[in-house]
Amino acid sequence: MLGSRRMIGLGLLVVILAFGAAACSGEGPEATVPDGGVTTEAPDTTEAPDTTQPPETTQPPETTQAPDTTEAPATEGEAPWWILIVGGILLVVLIVVLATSGKKKNVTVKSTTASWKELARSGYADARWLFDHLTEALAIWRGNAQYDQTTDIGATAETANAEAWSQLASRMQAATGHLYALEAAAPDTRTAETARAVVDRLNDTRSAVDARAEARYGYRKVEGEGEGRSDRSERLAAARDREARASENLTEARRGLASALTNLSSLT
Repeated sequence: MLGSRRMIGLGLLVVILAFGAAACSGEGPEATVPDGGVTTEAPDTTEAPDTTQPPETTQPPETTQAPDTTEAPATEGEAPWWILIVGGILLVVLIVVLATSGKKKNVTVKSTTASWKELARSGYADARWLFDHLTEALAIWRGNAQYDQTTDIGATAETANAEAWSQLASRMQAATGHLYALEAAAPDTRTAETARAVVDRLNDTRSAVDARAEARYGYRKVEGEGEGRSDRSERLAAARDREARASENLTEARRGLASALTNLSSLT
């Protein structure tokens, strides 16, 4: 940008100099002798009259006419008025261009390193929130709330769990969005693999929480059927086993997420 402005300024300067040279190139007017002037000759000297005869009356000399006054020719080389105006405008433009070209704009360029590190910090913050809330307690609350139909915020004393559950979707979207962006902007393979690992562990943990909540809901449903069915005990036992497996899977998923978060924190 600065180079182009300097080129424009130099171009305008050359144009102004060209106009100035054109204005000053004319020569002064040549002195002219007015045409039509009549050169008069001196009158003839009259001879002295004879003493015997009276002198003849001499005719007075003819009066010569004054030469006609002619208009002064136009001065050659005089600059037309429009050249002076154009030259003045170009001079003003040149001054403005040179004045503005000297001002350098301070442009702050965000480095690639700062960009991916910022993504890493944001992804870690959201993923850490999810780790703190994707717990066994939240899953059990969800299963019980579904069975009791008290899943709305404020419907039970477990308001904190209800609020946390309502934020899971948006927090997951924010965390995975930052981590996917980190994977794309990663400066090396290790950083990209670390970001991808956290995304995978987050998805595993969220699925494990959902499975644990369903297992709890299933147990409560079998338990509420009453003792009218002969296989109730067997079904309750199967429901308990399902809960136990879901709980183990959730514990394992959280362990993997914690490890992935530790690796991610080393990048920030």
